[in-house]
Amino acid sequence: MKQRILMLVTGILVSIGVLWCLNLKDPHLLPIRQSEYVLFLVFALFILGAAMGIRRRAIKAILVVCTITLVTMASVEELRFRQAREAIRANLGGEYSTINRRLIIGFNDKAEIKQLVANDIAGVFLTGHNIKGETRQSLTAFLAELQQIRADRGLAPLIVATDQEGGPVSRLSPLLPHQPALATVQTDRESSYLYGYKQGLGLRDIGVTVNFSPVVDLKPEGPPGALDFHSLIATRAISADPAEVVQIAKPYIQGLEAAGITATLKHFPGLARVPNDTHHFSARLTTDKPTLLTSDWVPFIKLSQASSSWLMLSHVILTAIDPDNPVSTSSLVVEGLIRSELGITNPLVTDDLTMGATYNRGFCKSVFQSYSTDIDYLLIAYDYEKYYAAVECIQAHRKTQ
Repeated sequence: MKQRILMLVTGILVSIGVLWCLNLKDPHLLPIRQSEYVLFLVFALFILGAAMGIRRRAIKAILVVCTITLVTMASVEELRFRQAREAIRANLGGEYSTINRRLIIGFNDKAEIKQLVANDIAGVFLTGHNIKGETRQSLTAFLAELQQIRADRGLAPLIVATDQEGGPVSRLSPLLPHQPALATVQTDRESSYLYGYKQGLGLRDIGVTVNFSPVVDLKPEGPPGALDFHSLIATRAISADPAEVVQIAKPYIQGLEAAGITATLKHFPGLARVPNDTHHFSARLTTDKPTLLTSDWVPFIKLSQASSSWLMLSHVILTAIDPDNPVSTSSLVVEGLIRSELGITNPLVTDDLTMGATYNRGFCKSVFQSYSTDIDYLLIAYDYEKYYAAVECIQAHRKTQ
């Protein structure tokens, strides 16, 4: 009986090892990224130890071979990643510069991001994990140092982006004073303008240039879906009335712009009617186009026409235009709908491409599809190390064309 239990447990451990090996460096495992390879090796040794206690030689041999194979695969992947990272970081002014100019990335290592900034990366994204331990003064000094690197190399100023919406999404607070959600601001123009202007001054003083705000998705009628862990649009949206969204968001954007900050309208084509959370799952917007034109898309269209705001593209599949690909990867949506039909010429940026809705369908596929459209900037924020995979993927596809 003990032998049967041991074989069962060892088999389960091997199955877990296979899943882990196939998903090494998955964004969901980012919290253990720095020690993941070592942890995997320790786990493999544990499996080997369990396998050695099995008396049946054939089963023991199979489990040992499987474990050694997994360790070999993981080691090859780790070595390949490190070599690619070093090659890309060292390629100053080289073949990757053209790709870099369309990428905005998160970071965790200051020395690493300095190298990439010198190699003409379009921008950096600030959030909780990479400002941890910073004071307002130290963060300001670091961003000034990055801009000086650009100036010394004769490169365009670095885009410095963040999510400072106010309310639950305030990435730079408490370095910046926490503001209530924009939806709670009085609906008169002056209040919204002053809210944006005050926010913009704080962002500008630190060194931010682009704020991924405001949320102009309509407020959903019902509660969040059971699996909506992070989008939570109902807590971030201004109103269910598109006219009211425009009324509040327009002076807010003008306040940001007066302070020298570029706003970003998000998340086209709107998440109000989407129950799934694209941070983790694929999602489809099945509403017909005439309805969207007179409701969800009104704020995006009017505010794009009235400002120089960027437009952030979500990872929702807009079935009325392209039933196969997320908006952030779809040329039918980008060139066909946004650019041609709606006439929106504002800069476009994807939502984070390491989110589940794009990563799970194939990160390389999603990245290259986005790169092949008229989207200005590709965002790789949460799992910043996926920047290297993105560059490799784009470069490989370019060479085959």
